[in-house]
Amino acid sequence: MSIVDEFIRSDAPTRVRVLNGEDTDADRRGDKQPIARSECTYFCPDEATARRCINALEESDKRLRERPEELMLWDWQATYFEAQKDTPNGGGTVILGVAWYDREFFDERRDAWFGTMHKRIYQELGIPLEDITVEHWMRLAA
Repeated sequence: MSIVDEFIRSDAPTRVRVLNGEDTDADRRGDKQPIARSECTYFCPDEATARRCINALEESDKRLRERPEELMLWDWQATYFEAQKDTPNGGGTVILGVAWYDREFFDERRDAWFGTMHKRIYQELGIPLEDITVEHWMRLAA
């Protein structure tokens, strides 16, 4: 029995990478070093909501990739989906990381997830604010 099979059978949470990011693509990150990381979780009550959320993140990433390199002060990290075992609707949590490369930009924008534009997006996706968490971590000096 494989490790994956063993843990799935034990009813352990299973996290699946659904989108790549700068942490899973060395060329994308290049020589930039993150100074901070944010982890965002979006609880989706059903599969349709989870798919809308993942698709919206993928579209956002495409727009982000079109920016000039000098404006790349942050980037998406890989996105994961963790299914909720006790729901027949295919719901679960979408988990997104954000890498921040500039301290001043991080200080100014780290709470953007709570702004008017993002609130509108969450409403369109069907994800209430109480089902969203964002945590930030700063990198210690190397």
